[in-house]
Amino acid sequence: MKALLKKLGLTRPDPAAVALYQTAVAAARREVYYTEWGVPDTVDGRFDMISLMVALINRRIGLCDPKHVERVQELAQELFDVMFADMDINLRELGVSDEGMKHRIKPMASAHLGRLKGYTDALTPMDENERLTQFTDAVVRNIYRAVEDTSNASLVAAHAIALSIELDGATDQDMLNGHFTFAESL
Repeated sequence: MKALLKKLGLTRPDPAAVALYQTAVAAARREVYYTEWGVPDTVDGRFDMISLMVALINRRIGLCDPKHVERVQELAQELFDVMFADMDINLRELGVSDEGMKHRIKPMASAHLGRLKGYTDALTPMDENERLTQFTDAVVRNIYRAVEDTSNASLVAAHAIALSIELDGATDQDMLNGHFTFAESL
């Protein structure tokens, strides 16, 4: 019943998912990425950084105690839904038509899911050097794919790894209730 009400637009998004998405967007908008680290300051570059931050948050949600499995699945789906509702709004504000939306949102969603897996896999190695190498490769593939100079990809990767460690320090309850924000330092 909840899914039907949601499709009809009769339910509000999960406040925890909204809060976590806002945390991801705030982290993705840090100026240093675009001004010093060479992340393209484009629609795609901004999407790539939001996707990275949401992937890190989603990974942490997935690490919650298995006793919360239902809530974890619900929150992960809600976070995805909130992200792509925002993408829809932003693309429309940029003038993308209804017809054009069909050709933009679906590939973006697919790309995000692929990145979620790629970033999560890159965080798996226990060896710090291997983790940095794998994450840098993922950042080059996903964020710097249209950029000739990828020399700063390792900075983005190292920062993302640090953010994932920060997320790992959050409690399950903070994550499940959307009570997490990244530290301001960079």
